[in-house]
Amino acid sequence: MNWKKYEKEIFEIFRNEYPDAEITLDAKIVGRYSKRSRQIDILIEQYVAGNRLRIAIDAKFFNKKIDVKTVENYISMLNDIEAHKGLLITNVGYSQTALNRAYYDPTDIELDILNFDQLKEFQTEYALPFAGNNAVDLFAPFGWIIDARSCPNWLATLYQRGAEFDVEMEEWMYVNFWNRKKNNVTVDDLLKIQKDGFEQGNYEVEIEYLNTIKRKDSKVVLRKVKYKKHPIPEYTGFVEFEDFIFYIVMFSPVELSNKNIRKMENILTTITPRRIEIKTGGNNV
Repeated sequence: MNWKKYEKEIFEIFRNEYPDAEITLDAKIVGRYSKRSRQIDILIEQYVAGNRLRIAIDAKFFNKKIDVKTVENYISMLNDIEAHKGLLITNVGYSQTALNRAYYDPTDIELDILNFDQLKEFQTEYALPFAGNNAVDLFAPFGWIIDARSCPNWLATLYQRGAEFDVEMEEWMYVNFWNRKKNNVTVDDLLKIQKDGFEQGNYEVEIEYLNTIKRKDSKVVLRKVKYKKHPIPEYTGFVEFEDFIFYIVMFSPVELSNKNIRKMENILTTITPRRIEIKTGGNNV
């Protein structure tokens, strides 16, 4: 495969994955700061919740692994073209330091690096966590995966692609449900129950409620809890559905909190409640 076929194949994959978006091969944008035309291999533009989202994809056809310098140059270009997300796709791999540089950049731009043979896996990261008859369609945020194996007390764990899960890691999320049918508990009731739990457990915490996304079908709450004895805050997003309350808990370093809050808010926006029937001796429906 030469570089033109390589780039065209990647373009076709994304055109199938984003059927409602405007996708351009070999796009040109005048940079906000450079004031010159910048070339983007594949540009995806679409509206999400009324806001225009810009994703820039660079199809690297190299004879060596992507390194930190390549990532830093790409971050600069993404900033210049005012992209929200960037993806570096490589045919020969990348160094761990390059991946770390992409993940831990403090800017609001979301950036990931992917091997060409991982591309379809990256585009289809999905799970259907359920408890009893309640379930949700859950999609991993950009650059993350969903893990249903590392879940002793919750339904699913989410963390960066390429990482090994550890409860001591600084950056991860988990998902759980609260059954509303038992006592007709609202999200406000649940917040009070948990606040009482903090007080009864003698946890020294500061609780703050943050402005967040709105849904037409459900109430959404975003809470930040800062523990006096723990340096990493805990963020929880709640969505009150008819039969259950979906909640996702996130741990994030302060310098990456804005970026990761947006990842969590994307989940709160896109989850869809499902009702499943469990048949004994057969498949789940």
